[in-house]
Amino acid sequence: MRLKLNVQGKIDGIIDKIFLRFIPHSITPNQVTVLRFILIPIMCYLFAINMFDWALVVFVVAASTDFIDGAMARTRNQITNLGKIIDPVADKLLILSALVFIGFDYLIVKIFVGFIAIELIAIFLDAIFALKIGKVIGANIYGKIKMILQCICVGLFILGIAIKSQIIINISEEVLILALVFAVLSAIEQVRIRAENASKA
Repeated sequence: MRLKLNVQGKIDGIIDKIFLRFIPHSITPNQVTVLRFILIPIMCYLFAINMFDWALVVFVVAASTDFIDGAMARTRNQITNLGKIIDPVADKLLILSALVFIGFDYLIVKIFVGFIAIELIAIFLDAIFALKIGKVIGANIYGKIKMILQCICVGLFILGIAIKSQIIINISEEVLILALVFAVLSAIEQVRIRAENASKA
C-alpha cells in the first residue's frame, strides 16, 4: 500500500510540474472531467467523417485529461465523491465510443465493449450503494493500469487505421487482451472492497 502511494505521488508530482503549473487553481478536476465528456462527441464526429488523424489528436487530448484531473484532485486536495463517479464514467464512454467506431468487427473489441457496458452498470450501482454508506469507492491500481493499456490500444488502433497498417492494428488487439485481464482484476478488487465496506456499514 505504501509503495502504491509513493509511486502515485511521484507520478502526480511529474504531472504537476509538466501540466498543472499552467492550470489555474480556479479550474477544478471535475471541470476537466467535463471537458472529456465534451470531447467525446467531437471525436465520434471525426470518426464518422473518416478524419482518423484528427480523431487521434482529440482522443489523445481527451485521454490526457484523465491523468490531469486525477493528479489535480490529489495534489490540490480536491477529491470529491462526484468526481469519483463521473471520472470513470467519462473514461469508459471515451474508450467505448472509440472502440465502437474503429473496431467493432473484431471479436476482442466486442468482448471489451460488453465488459465496459457491465462496468457502467456497476458504477451506477456503486453510486446508489454510496448513498447508503456515504462513501464512494475510488479507482484501484488495476483499474488505472487498465485505463493506460486501453488508451495505448485505442491510440494504436486509430493510428493503424489512419496509416493503413495491419501490423499496428494487430498489436493493438494484443494490448486490448492484456487490458481485459486488468479489467477483470479491477472488477474483482472492486467487489472485494465493496463487500468489505458493506460489512462495516
